[in-house]
Amino acid sequence: MNPFQWITISGLGLLALLEVRAFLKNRQPIHVFREFVWLAAVLMILFPGLTTRMADWLGIGRGTDLVFYAFMLLATGAFFHFYGRIYVMRRDIVELARREALHTATPGEGLQRPAHPATIASRNEGGER
Repeated sequence: MNPFQWITISGLGLLALLEVRAFLKNRQPIHVFREFVWLAAVLMILFPGLTTRMADWLGIGRGTDLVFYAFMLLATGAFFHFYGRIYVMRRDIVELARREALHTATPGEGLQRPAHPATIASRNEGGER
């Protein structure tokens, strides 16, 4: 193993252990998915020929291209997922703001109206619109 593999695998191993600890603490399935990602990265770093064999089997050619294509597809999917979540969250915030405004509204005079309609006409004659 070269120094890059030692350093990277040590870091990924630490991340994998943290994910196991987090899963045992709160039992959320996202930790299992993250664990899978870290272990897949460890396998690809330990056995770089594995990605090349998989790429050949899929008809891509190079393992680097396979990793790049997979990353681009997953990143695009994540982008659309988070865009949808933000869209829904903004819609919910608007709904909550409307409910709060109606709930906390106090009766009042509303907008101040001019005494005579001629006052509005004289303001508009000055060229202001």
